[in-house]
Amino acid sequence: MTSEPDDLLFADETNQPLSEIRQNAWKVLIVDDEEQVHSVTKMVLADFTFRELPLTFISAYSADQGRALLADNPDIAVCLLDVVMESDHAGLDLARDIRGELANPFVRIILRTGQPGQAPERRVIVDYDINDYKEKSELTAQKLFSTMVTALRSYKDIMTIETSRRGLEKIITASAELFQIRSVEPFLSGLLMQLGSLLEVGVDAVMISARNIAEMGDVDRMRIVAASGRFTDLSGLAADLLEPDVHHGVVEVIATRASKFRDHHSVIYFHANTDRVTVLYMETGRRLDAVDHRLIELFCSNASIGLDLTQ
Repeated sequence: MTSEPDDLLFADETNQPLSEIRQNAWKVLIVDDEEQVHSVTKMVLADFTFRELPLTFISAYSADQGRALLADNPDIAVCLLDVVMESDHAGLDLARDIRGELANPFVRIILRTGQPGQAPERRVIVDYDINDYKEKSELTAQKLFSTMVTALRSYKDIMTIETSRRGLEKIITASAELFQIRSVEPFLSGLLMQLGSLLEVGVDAVMISARNIAEMGDVDRMRIVAASGRFTDLSGLAADLLEPDVHHGVVEVIATRASKFRDHHSVIYFHANTDRVTVLYMETGRRLDAVDHRLIELFCSNASIGLDLTQ
């Protein structure tokens, strides 16, 4: 089988507990009162991955169970929802509750029915905020794969937009708070805290700064003015105590005056309008995507204005 444009691959299904699954799998909720439907769906999609992430399946055998699981797992990406369960319209009621009572506009709802007369397709699509409608008799293995790719692509795009929106809100709030601080070091310490919140990860970071560096590569004349995570004990010390790899990354960025984003760490150059040179080295434990890069650069641009104000 040829690969889809979005890197549709095949790999082992994850068996991790729900509480341990965060950004390493797509959650798929199957809501159906027939055990065979759950078994077949899991079998067909067992080796499915999208964007290098596998699926993890959550099973509900009634609309009520599905509603409870969705309330506990708002990060479910796709819901494969049967229409007829404890009542002829239980699935439709749940679809309405997902968007209304649970206020979840993100999960992609794929309605599946073995009795199409119970829920005519045109009326359902018009009256309910669902994303796809399939008769079980037509949902072959190939169509199920295609349906899942389409749903996950849509979910990822929506969550990218939502992440950007939340990040921008945090930038505005953080900038307003940080600009109230008039000394450099408290400002920079606050910045590290805000960056961790912005990325929604724990951040191991060290920020070094100095005025009037004679040579742009003279990092050892700089001082560590803020630190977090595993670097916390270095705060206030000389930059020559930095690990060789960290030291090299800082030297490179200062020489080029351009930020560098690597797989699991980033080195950010602050463009201030004063003679102060400031660089942030940060490790996030995961690869940052293009949205993260844009948010960090925008945040640091705003923070540079604050640095200028604290001189």
